[in-house]
Amino acid sequence: MNVAYKYDEKLLELKETANGDDIEFLITLFDSELKKRLIKVREFFEDNKILTDIHYYIHPNNKYQIIVRKDFYNEFLIQLFRQELLQEIKWR
Repeated sequence: MNVAYKYDEKLLELKETANGDDIEFLITLFDSELKKRLIKVREFFEDNKILTDIHYYIHPNNKYQIIVRKDFYNEFLIQLFRQELLQEIKWR
């Protein structure tokens, strides 16, 4: 199933690439207030007790690298949407 999503390019940059069997997201936040929202996404996955669902790396200048297992891809996008980091998600 193919997924398309939209986000406000004035607030963040999001790059998605394949990383072996996983999906890697490189996220740059242009507004440091958005950091709180991204932390809530991370907390959601920390609370589910599955250690390998996402790997979250913090880099300087509000840049984040998040590696998501393929079976958690949709849930990750939904959590970004719930925190208003994505504006729209469409499954095709």
